[in-house]
Amino acid sequence: MQKVQFETPKSLYFEDFEEGAELAPTTKGPMMVGHQVRWAGAADNYDSEFHHDEYVAKAQGLPGILLSGPLMASLLTEVSRWLGANARIVRFYDRNSGHTMPRDLAHIRGIVKRKYVEAGRAMVEIECWIENQNGVKTTPGGATAELPRRSA
Repeated sequence: MQKVQFETPKSLYFEDFEEGAELAPTTKGPMMVGHQVRWAGAADNYDSEFHHDEYVAKAQGLPGILLSGPLMASLLTEVSRWLGANARIVRFYDRNSGHTMPRDLAHIRGIVKRKYVEAGRAMVEIECWIENQNGVKTTPGGATAELPRRSA
């Protein structure tokens, strides 16, 4: 049995972020049908058979099994590592704009889109996305978080 190690995110502060800065990319995959099946089991979501049955997918006119949007969106939770242990994520969104198929890679990328202070709250906006091995953005998204200030 493979041991899973969890890494606690570093403590980061509002002052640690600069607009336009690229965040450390992560690659997952190759994504496989097993990832989808385990996700469906955890989420109790087996209704869309084209996510795990190639025959059904092709019968519906799809190129093959498609990994689910919620599975791919879950990979974007990488923003919590980028923002650090003290961040409070107040907004998260994603959109499925492309297919992720078995054997695709999921390159998770992000940039600091904006940082600002509003009503005394230090906020950081992250633009993030997943792109496949061909450079196609399949899952664009973003997050806004409140971070502590070093001077507080």
